[in-house]
Amino acid sequence: MPLTLNSLIPLVLFSLTAGLLTGREVPPPASAYIQQLAAHPQNDSILYAATQGSGLYRSIDAGDQWTDISPASELRHANILVFDPSNPSRLFTGGRDSGLWQSEDGGDTWAHVAWGDHSILSLVVDPRDPQKLLVLTPDGVHRSSTGAAGPWTHVFDYPRFVAEKMTVPWPNPDWSIQFNRFQHLTLDPHDPDTLYLGGRWEGGYHRSSDGGDTWHHERIGPIFRRGDRIVVDPVSPHVLYAETHHQGMFKSYNRGQSWVSSSAGLAPQKRTPHYGAVLISGSAFDPQNSATLYAGSDYSNWKTTDAGKSWQELDASLTCEFARSFLVTATAVYAGTNVGVYRSVDEGRTWTPCNQGFPVRKILATTSGSVAGQAFEFAVAAGRPAVFRRALDAASDWVSISWLLYENATGIRFEPDSETLVITTPNGERRSADGGLRWDVAPTVYAPQPLAFPLPPTPSPVTPADETLRIPLALHGAPRPDDTLVDSWYQRPPYIALALVGPGYPEDGSTPLWTGHWDTQLAGILELPATALPPGTTGIIRAEVRDFQYGTRVGSAPLAHQGPHIISLDLHSDFSPPAQLP
Repeated sequence: MPLTLNSLIPLVLFSLTAGLLTGREVPPPASAYIQQLAAHPQNDSILYAATQGSGLYRSIDAGDQWTDISPASELRHANILVFDPSNPSRLFTGGRDSGLWQSEDGGDTWAHVAWGDHSILSLVVDPRDPQKLLVLTPDGVHRSSTGAAGPWTHVFDYPRFVAEKMTVPWPNPDWSIQFNRFQHLTLDPHDPDTLYLGGRWEGGYHRSSDGGDTWHHERIGPIFRRGDRIVVDPVSPHVLYAETHHQGMFKSYNRGQSWVSSSAGLAPQKRTPHYGAVLISGSAFDPQNSATLYAGSDYSNWKTTDAGKSWQELDASLTCEFARSFLVTATAVYAGTNVGVYRSVDEGRTWTPCNQGFPVRKILATTSGSVAGQAFEFAVAAGRPAVFRRALDAASDWVSISWLLYENATGIRFEPDSETLVITTPNGERRSADGGLRWDVAPTVYAPQPLAFPLPPTPSPVTPADETLRIPLALHGAPRPDDTLVDSWYQRPPYIALALVGPGYPEDGSTPLWTGHWDTQLAGILELPATALPPGTTGIIRAEVRDFQYGTRVGSAPLAHQGPHIISLDLHSDFSPPAQLP
């Protein structure tokens, strides 16, 4: 008789109990590149993981053990795992060159329903009509009104959009003008007719307000910002977050009419800054408190408890290079990373791996030793990640400890006198004094750029009949934007966003009274229509300057209709030495 999901549950629980009673043999280190994590809507101990290169997996015990449930041997690169909101037993998956697959029994069996060998990047199901699906493929968005088998209609032709409406040149003509796995299709839970789609080199994102019939390209402010995924606040329908490609997190309080930086506390990436400062991905809300979010970036992972006003770095026990998918359940937080799944039961303060069942690594050498009174076994494995450890005084599994290690390792030893772990690599020895959490591999050094303190220019004469306000403005505390620091495809001026806003902006949901931009200069004359600031009123000038090393620098200053009309605006960087969770 074939095993079903229901029959597996007591079998796995018995196996785990027997293992704890008799002592278990710890399997070799395991890891997988997690693209997406999902939990069963009615039982959050049943988890699913879509991986890049290892297939599709399910756990029925909150992550303790994973089982490969890939629909076919060729589906190794899975991008999605989506539930039908009207029927949690119905699942959809798909990935690179695999087409779309559907299961009616929670993943026990699968049927290939559409798209041949096309790549599937993202999928949404209309909660009002489970037969209405929209799928994202490299060439755009397709819609079916009769279920996954189709027929499908191409409702957003991305190559056609690029050819007809893209306003900036494609950075490299040899690159395929298609969407990739970083772009996400999002359905607004408050208004299912509204859909959001991340952009590429056109910047910004795309929105449909009519269920996919028509699409409009929208920007994240007046300078180039690429929103890979737009995330809707589950409680406040007018609040959106934009995960951007190497420019941090942005937030809108008015459903996308305007955006402000929401990256305070995020540190820049710790590798060569090809693109800029901070790539944000995989964010997830705490279902009990929408002001709490978890998010991943390149070589750091983050939490906010104040709806993005400030971020704290997650503990060093989350030893992945990045997390592409967070999942928050009633009992735990999960991070889907490039080296498998980590679990936290203390709201992100500490993390342990839960990777049993994922593909195992070949161990090349082991050693053991005690660090700060705790005994560990250490191992180097073939390929990357290369280094692992497990605690010997607990029933723990192997955890990857290859932070910032870009190289293979062939040997390992432990020096007990100094409690130092040493590995041998093709580039020499690497050493760790904290049991492998961090290594003596220096992260990218960001050479300090001199901050500019320019003088505002002299205003031109103004006549009483003139209907234009000319405001001399100087931005202090920012380096002049230098895009030679990044690869050519991210050289997209302008780099300075300016806005005139009311005193309650942005939290009151208002929109700017005026917006503009400068390319790279930090001083100049703002020419504002007099109607934007009526006599007797006071506005606020806001500025956001892109810093290619440390994110976005922001600042604001009051502006009265009746002088003084010379403003020196002091900016501060979103970057600060990262604080970790208490």
